[in-house]
Amino acid sequence: MKIGVISDIHEDVVRLEESLNLLESLGADEVICLGDIVGYSVPFYGYLATRDANRCLDLVQRHCSEVVIGNHDLFAIRKLPSHAAGFSYPEDWYRRSFAERKRLADGKVFLYEDHELPSLLNDNSLCYLHSLPEIIVKPFATHNVLLSHYADPDITGSCTFEVSHHHHLADHFATMGRHQCLHGLSGNDHIPGMKIFTPGQVWQTGFERHELGQSPTWITGPTVSRGTMANGVMIYDSAAMTLSAVALGTPLHHLPASI
Repeated sequence: MKIGVISDIHEDVVRLEESLNLLESLGADEVICLGDIVGYSVPFYGYLATRDANRCLDLVQRHCSEVVIGNHDLFAIRKLPSHAAGFSYPEDWYRRSFAERKRLADGKVFLYEDHELPSLLNDNSLCYLHSLPEIIVKPFATHNVLLSHYADPDITGSCTFEVSHHHHLADHFATMGRHQCLHGLSGNDHIPGMKIFTPGQVWQTGFERHELGQSPTWITGPTVSRGTMANGVMIYDSAAMTLSAVALGTPLHHLPASI
C-alpha cells in the first residue's frame, strides 16, 4: 500500500492543493497528515494573500484518512499538549500575559503571539482541531507505524529543543516499541528532504527514495508550506518498506518509476 504523507501546511492552501494532486498522480492509496495544518508565521512565510486556515482544514478533513495535531494547531485552539519534555504548563497558561509566559517558558517551549497571525477559525475548524489526537498507531499487514508531529517526550513539537542525534530518541523508540511500531513518521523540522534516525545512527537525505528495512526507524520529513526550506511530500510504501520524499514542483516525467 502506498501512503501519501503531508505535514506542516501552515495555512498554505495553494501548496496543499498541489500536494494532494501530486499524491494522486503518484498513485497514493490514501493520505495522512502529520500536523501543523494552521499557523502562519510572518517572518517565515510569503503567501499572506492566499493563506486560508479553514480551507486547509476542510481539505485535510475530506482527503486524509489519519491526522495528528501539531504545536501550531494546539496554539490556534489554546490547548495544552499532554506533555512537553518535562515542562509543566500552568492550567491558566493562556490566561497569563505574554510577558509572564515568556518568563516561565525560559526558552524551553514555543511562544507564538510575537510572530504568528491569528488563524481566524470557524466553528467547524475549531471542533475538528479539538478532535485530533497527538499520536496514531497505523496498522499494516506486517507491522505498525507511529504517526506524530514530533518525537516523545515532545510528541507535538511544542518545545524549542530540536532532535539532532539518535541518542535524543530513546523515549520515542521506547514509545514505538510499546505500540509495536517498526517505523515512525513525523514532521515539524521542515527538512528539505528527510532526516532518518535509527537507534544507532542518523543521516539526512534529499528528495529521494530510501530503503527502510526491518530496523526501528523514525523519519521527519518536508513541509508542504512554501517557506524558507524546500517543500514537498512523502510516499510510504508499506509493502516494499521504502519512503520517498518528492519536492513540490517536480515534473511527473522526472520522477523515478520506483516511487
